[in-house]
Amino acid sequence: MRLNALLRKVGGRMNPVAVKELRQLSRGKFLPVILIGSLLMQLTVTAAVSLYSRGSADPGPQLYRALFQVLTAVCYLLIPAYAGFRLANERARLDKDLLFITTLKPSTIVLGKTLSAAVLAALIYSVSMPFIALTYMLRGVDLPSAFTHLFVNYFIMLLIIQIVMMIACLPMGRGFIGLIYALMIAGALAIGFADMRHSGTNALVIAALTRMDLAGALGLVGILTLWIGAFFSLSAAFLSPPLSNRALVPRAYMSAAWAVSFVAALVWCEINDSHRAFFGWAFTWILVFVVALMLSVSERDELGQRLRETISRLRGRRALAFLFYSGSAGAFLWSSIGLVMTILIGSVAVTAATGTVPVKEFEEEFSQLCRLSLHAWIGASGAVLILIKLLKNQVNDFYDGGIALAVMGVSRWIMHGWPTALVASVAAVLVGLCLPWIARRASAFKPLPLKTSETQGARSACV
Repeated sequence: MRLNALLRKVGGRMNPVAVKELRQLSRGKFLPVILIGSLLMQLTVTAAVSLYSRGSADPGPQLYRALFQVLTAVCYLLIPAYAGFRLANERARLDKDLLFITTLKPSTIVLGKTLSAAVLAALIYSVSMPFIALTYMLRGVDLPSAFTHLFVNYFIMLLIIQIVMMIACLPMGRGFIGLIYALMIAGALAIGFADMRHSGTNALVIAALTRMDLAGALGLVGILTLWIGAFFSLSAAFLSPPLSNRALVPRAYMSAAWAVSFVAALVWCEINDSHRAFFGWAFTWILVFVVALMLSVSERDELGQRLRETISRLRGRRALAFLFYSGSAGAFLWSSIGLVMTILIGSVAVTAATGTVPVKEFEEEFSQLCRLSLHAWIGASGAVLILIKLLKNQVNDFYDGGIALAVMGVSRWIMHGWPTALVASVAAVLVGLCLPWIARRASAFKPLPLKTSETQGARSACV
């Protein structure tokens, strides 16, 4: 009785979208086709490698690399494309679309789609396990290293699935989303063919991952998990109604991830007595905030009545909430604050590392990223001034980011040989010209006025 009650309790808490997706997957033809096709491909590869390496003392490593490339091709291309196509198709069918007639939260829908794709990938990985064990018998990679490699590779596949899901949630047409998919697949195939013909980087990556210890694997999985959560929050935001506060979850998550990864980088540097992890942290988050700054001008300026009702009436909370509400001024300010803090911390790290480790190449890359940040400020603030002064905000929000990118590209072309101090002065002037716009938007960020007794009596009399 207790077991039945526990099962009923667990069943009641299961994600309904995941249950629906897995039920349709088990009844459809896609699952048996992809499982049988994967088995046939691995059998063919095993036979071909066995014939090719006849007489070799240790054919195991060659077979492991070949099987891993087949598994990567299936899981990196087919499964994300399948999950993304289903989500994009349901999002486009406005008449009988689950996403528009259900009361489920957007995060629940995205989580269900992701879980179903993860279960499908786990089935394919389970089919590959006997062949991986066969490589061990042929003096290939030892099983703990192979399983660690597959475990890390599984999280990389989950990250690709989440990126594709985010693209499927974009408020765009099928043609544009299909073009993005085609470019991603073409780029992956081009990289794969170039790798096989020339450098053999994939083999080096496989060798590095198989030699990775448990601590390194868990650290890499932690980084991948942070990025999976970031793209998950973006997917849920894009799937939310246009009038809702789409920016709350992504910005809150990015802020928490920035702090958590900062502490993790400090711990890693203390344990390994190296500043490489800290430099990697600074480079990554500078690029993230640069992208966020360029996209900030594409957000709306005015908040709807329902969204204004959720604004706090306390000034302290309202000032902090301004950074986490949808709006171009709040996004511009949030990205700028994150960019400044990351650059300052990165500068301190470069100064502290000087004389202890060879940091010349890191200093050059860091200075280039700082210069890129200045051009991003020029592009975003220049786009804001163009939209306000020249175009009078008559352009669709979708094209505002393109204007910012164009201004940034022109600034990089014109100021190519300029000193960094001069570029910083130009960026400071343009950002200073945008401060009145930010102040106006911040002053307009207020809740609706309270309903007085007179307005309430008039409303009741009208009713």
